[in-house]
Amino acid sequence: MTAGAVESRRDRKKAETRDALRHAALRLALADGYEQLTVEQITQAADVSVRTFFNYFTSKDDALLGPEMDRAQELADSLAARPADELPLEALRAVFVALAESVVERDMLWQSRMDLVRAHPQLWPQLIAGLSERERVLTEAIAARTGTDAAVDLYPGVLATGVMGAMRTALEHWRVADDGRTLTELLNAALDVLAAGFTIPNPGATR
Repeated sequence: MTAGAVESRRDRKKAETRDALRHAALRLALADGYEQLTVEQITQAADVSVRTFFNYFTSKDDALLGPEMDRAQELADSLAARPADELPLEALRAVFVALAESVVERDMLWQSRMDLVRAHPQLWPQLIAGLSERERVLTEAIAARTGTDAAVDLYPGVLATGVMGAMRTALEHWRVADDGRTLTELLNAALDVLAAGFTIPNPGATR
């Protein structure tokens, strides 16, 4: 086995362990209560040691709602790999559509997080912090692609926040609505709103 294959296998194993700990933490918090949840319970449910837990997370809150930086970097790398002549929003559309097509497998993790925050509103700031970190990584990737400076120009941050918001809105609608549309269709519709510059679809409906 080559060194690259060994490294890939190791990375895959790490990702699996991280996901197992996240799922265990969320499942226990929802079943038994956030306040009662301990790191020891999480590790027992995931069948790993407490030492292994702290190789991945700093606390139970981190396991429950901490930023998934590997996912954020995947998005940034995917954006960088898109054709250079694609408009930024269309490049992001391609990246996030690919994400939407795979998110069904991870939907239970996202849904569990939303359910937990609804039950414990005090956790909302931590969730927002995690989402903000992902938006920061995406903002930097957009700035690199467009030759802008995220510290000066508003464009990268606004676009990153808008696309992340479109994704969250599509996910929420997909989870609770029953109109027959797939997550990909909903995401494309949400991104169409961004592309149209927030033009009101039916002005007469607001009067």
